[in-house]
Amino acid sequence: MDRRNDQSENLGLSSENGQEKKVISGDMNVEMNLDAIKEEVRKQYKKIKRYMRSSIYTVAMMDGREQIVSRLLKDQEDNPA
Repeated sequence: MDRRNDQSENLGLSSENGQEKKVISGDMNVEMNLDAIKEEVRKQYKKIKRYMRSSIYTVAMMDGREQIVSRLLKDQEDNPA
């Protein structure tokens, strides 16, 4: 039996066991562990910062071959939050 509704309705935020989820009535009901997402973003941020302090990054910037950080900065300029 399909329990979907034709109209979506935002029911707000709820918090359970240290994780938050957005509850939406409608086509989908998705639960996300925000703590795990935050941890993954933090790990990626630390790797990029470590890369930016390395000599490999410096040499790539001098050669004009550096694309990782340049692409992230360009995306940030194009889509400010």
